Amino acid sequence: MAVTPAANALAASSSARPVTRSERSAIMAAFTANDGSSSEVHGVYVSRSNSSLAVVCVRTPEAGSQAYVFSHSRRSWRYATSGPVGRAGNTTDRRLEQACG
Repeated sequence: MAVTPAANALAASSSARPVTRSERSAIMAAFTANDGSSSEVHGVYVSRSNSSLAVVCVRTPEAGSQAYVFSHSRRSWRYATSGPVGRAGNTTDRRLEQACG
């Protein structure tokens, strides 16, 4: 997936930043282990204030925009929670979800 300038601008204006290549690889491995498909992913971001939190942004025709929140511990990313953008997790997670739009 290519990150567009608009996606970078959105992430820069929120509490998230675009992931590095190595972060993306690890987060997407955790995402596909839980979800099974990366075809509808439109963004992956890491929290600026807490680099152990990440969000995978997914858009589907059935469910609309969804946020999948992951936490990093012990050298791996683990699924934490998911749901509609803005409602997937606690207050910290919700600020991170803003990157999903």
